[in-house]
Amino acid sequence: MTRSPPLRELPPSYTPPPRTAAPQILAGSLKAPLWLRAYFQGLLFSLGCGIQRHCGKVLFLGLLAFGALALGLRMAIIETNLEQLWVEVGSRVSQELHYTKEKLGEEAAYTSQMLIQTARQEGENILTPEALGLHLQAALTASKVQVSLYGKSWDLNKICYKSGVPLIENGMIERMIEKLFPCVILTPLDCFWEGAKLQGGSAYLPGRPDIQWTNLDPEQLLEELGPFASLEGFRELLDKAQVGQAYVGRPCLHPDDLHCPPSAPNHHSRQAPNVAHELSRGCHGFSHKFMHWQEELLLGGMARDPQGQLLRAEALQSTFLLMSPRQLYEHFRGDYQTHDIGWSEEQASTVLQAWQRRFVQLAQEALPENASQQIHAFTSTTLDDILHAFSEVSAARVVGGYLLMLAYACVTMLRWDCAQSQGAVGLAGVLLVALAVASGLGLCALLGITFNAATTQVLPFLALGIGVDDVFLLAHAFTEALPGTPLQVPTVSWQERMGECLQRTGTNVVLTSINNVAAFLMAALVPIPALRAFSLQPSSAWTYGGATASALMCSAASPGHRAGALWRSSGPEPLRSHLGARRPGPDGCGASGHQGACLPERPAQRFSSLKAVLPPPATQAPRTWLHYYRNWLQGIQAAFDQDWASGRITRHSYRNGSEDGALAYKLLIQTGDAQEPLDFSQLTTRKLVDREGLIPPELFYMGLTVWVSSDPLGLAASQANFYPPPPEWLHDKYDTTGENLRIPPAQPLEFAQFPFLLRGLQKTADFVEAIEGARAACAEAGQAGVHAYPSGSPFLFWEQYLGLRRCFLLAVCILLVCTFLVCALLLLNPWTAGLIGFLTTQGSRNLRAARALEHTFAPVTDGAISTLLGLLMLAGSHFDFIVRYFFAALTVLTLLGLLHGLVLLPVLLSILGPPPEVIQMYKESPEVLSPPAPQGGGLRWGASPSLPQSFARVTTSMTVAIHPPPLPGAYVHPASDEPPWSPAATSSGNLSSRGPGPATG
Repeated sequence: MTRSPPLRELPPSYTPPPRTAAPQILAGSLKAPLWLRAYFQGLLFSLGCGIQRHCGKVLFLGLLAFGALALGLRMAIIETNLEQLWVEVGSRVSQELHYTKEKLGEEAAYTSQMLIQTARQEGENILTPEALGLHLQAALTASKVQVSLYGKSWDLNKICYKSGVPLIENGMIERMIEKLFPCVILTPLDCFWEGAKLQGGSAYLPGRPDIQWTNLDPEQLLEELGPFASLEGFRELLDKAQVGQAYVGRPCLHPDDLHCPPSAPNHHSRQAPNVAHELSRGCHGFSHKFMHWQEELLLGGMARDPQGQLLRAEALQSTFLLMSPRQLYEHFRGDYQTHDIGWSEEQASTVLQAWQRRFVQLAQEALPENASQQIHAFTSTTLDDILHAFSEVSAARVVGGYLLMLAYACVTMLRWDCAQSQGAVGLAGVLLVALAVASGLGLCALLGITFNAATTQVLPFLALGIGVDDVFLLAHAFTEALPGTPLQVPTVSWQERMGECLQRTGTNVVLTSINNVAAFLMAALVPIPALRAFSLQPSSAWTYGGATASALMCSAASPGHRAGALWRSSGPEPLRSHLGARRPGPDGCGASGHQGACLPERPAQRFSSLKAVLPPPATQAPRTWLHYYRNWLQGIQAAFDQDWASGRITRHSYRNGSEDGALAYKLLIQTGDAQEPLDFSQLTTRKLVDREGLIPPELFYMGLTVWVSSDPLGLAASQANFYPPPPEWLHDKYDTTGENLRIPPAQPLEFAQFPFLLRGLQKTADFVEAIEGARAACAEAGQAGVHAYPSGSPFLFWEQYLGLRRCFLLAVCILLVCTFLVCALLLLNPWTAGLIGFLTTQGSRNLRAARALEHTFAPVTDGAISTLLGLLMLAGSHFDFIVRYFFAALTVLTLLGLLHGLVLLPVLLSILGPPPEVIQMYKESPEVLSPPAPQGGGLRWGASPSLPQSFARVTTSMTVAIHPPPLPGAYVHPASDEPPWSPAATSSGNLSSRGPGPATG
């Protein structure tokens, strides 16, 4: 097999024989795309030449700009507030949160600390006295946590949330109640006497041992104190709350315990209780009426028999409620314990966080390692700590990733032939990309774009892996050029050499950069602030850093390639071708507006009918604050009717009546008229609640004042959170003055809420269904005149999923359209843009696909490997989220992209590829194309004056491309004609081949 000789080595006496084939030129419809593409490439050529002429200045100014912007990283703000990261500003949820905080100051009245116990052997039943004993051990350890801050000791009893502490006139009883009042702890241990051990309060009375909940029988204590103090009101309060004997009347989990009270049902029998039976109806706090913990709040993985009786469970859960930072601050503001430390809300928050961290540490260490059970502790501070740790930059991983990329770039570009080795270029390219990433992130910090965990954990490696692709592309363009290009012509100046390189690769760099930026910008359509910030940061980094890094890469590579050219010009030049628990959590539903006080029962019943809402016990109806309020009014009305019938209350006196009867007396005589506020004739003519269950409007807000002041346990159980809060009003049955009879009305309510519990939320579809149902119920309430909205963790963090699929599809569609338009504008051929196919290659589809693959194989492969190396560092993350959703997903996408570029796309092009933009034509007569006069003993073929100036030679055969006259600053190949080669022509000289040509045989 023989090859045709190069044109510049033909003997002067050579005359090409005539051909009979007619010229074949592409249709004129492709002239405009080629002209515009040539214009764009001419601009790139001019840019490359300019960079080459001023490479030192460009390098200095670029590095100076990079360094200055990289200093902006010192101003970076890492956002770890989950609400700020997840809730879109201006969204429906954001507006609801703003309204709630505007009215209440903060949404949560307490913070939850959870203690979850599971068996080490999966599926094992945990409803045994032994397992509950281990749970008691862990809970006791956690409840005894103390931290020392600001010279004070802080224990659970000081910072826990206490529901509805009553106001008592008797000072001694009030102090005792303040010390004894229990913390709210939702635990399965409350079904047993051992639940009292978690309550740390104690009180002292002369002649008695220390009073604690483990030995406190409220009924017996009131009987003993009755002769010494008037405790009738307090007794009625306990009776209405159904406190009874509190904990001492419950069975002992371990009846052999020496402190098990004699009043325990199994004290004398010494028989261990049936744990499943005791827990089957849930448990109660010290108040049976207001503190009922349903099974779903205490147990997980429950199994029941056909009759619905609890048989087994796989997890136990205890929840310790602490005050919110504002509540703790208000509780101790002005107290003698904090008067000397400059008490503030920030200090209160620090105390709570320190206690929570210690709680988690001790709870997880409470059980020995060889125990059959394991404890998992979680607090709100734990989540904050996880986010802080998640947002920290791992310097070791960043340095290791960049060193690995440096090594790969140097090894890949290293050659045994020093003239072709580009190891230093690869080293400089990776360093420039690293500096570009740092400066791009610094620019984001200066623009006020907050950083988050994805920025610190993912972006440095992702930007490195993608940014290095252009380095390999530029490097391959320097060393592996097609025959006939200026890069392999020794007479071309170095300024033109750099311009030619950028002309050939600039389109690819611009295409990939614009597509990458567009892809990340489209992600900003997703209404999640963390994802939006993550998408804007690489977009800004690549928009600025990518272009600057490419320019600096060209300027940095120029001196090295200048030295390399001296070696190449003196020797032969070889050719290279290149191309998670199932438990509900407390949530609230707020009602805003003046009509919130008149919330009908239907919305509450509508909420209780939702699939995901945990229904109340079968013996109870759905309870809201209006139900508690109305039931209390009906209770005091019944007490008044009884006292009136018995004569203990008359028109002129209520002192002999009960406490509740006296309260009803005061309410019934209110008129709501400032001039005549009292009317005693109404005692027998009106009711606090009529037969239809409605409260008279003129009594509603005055009754609300009395209820809030007189029924703290009922108010706490309702979790109403009124705004504005009703005024404090103290009832004294023995004060019959006019001022004591007047009741100040509460201000019209702007905000109130009632709680509901969600269960069975495991998958995103479950959350979406629950949110849609709750929103529909609130919409129905809005039609009735009550502006209502749901609130809670599911509505805070899963609301975005309602429209996430639509946003995702919209972003993908816009991205595809933008990518198509960008490619069509730069390639200037919609058909070519559709396949990202050939540009100016001639021959059949198979031949052009093979040549395109040969041209792009090396840079595409190097780019894919560099991206995989960048992603490899994500595999070392300690967070499963990063490994699963970034490393695994992006690695699969990179491999699929490599498979598409090297296998699928060439096959599609060989089958469905567009027609060539250049064709091969033959001379018809010597008049069409005649050789010019020889120069210097050799023959060069040039364009004949008879041909239009728009024809130029681009391949070794007679190949003509249609493009306009040369643009200013653009390099133009000298047109030439290569006559058919014959063996006779080669005998007169020593011819060497410059590249593959048509084979003859």
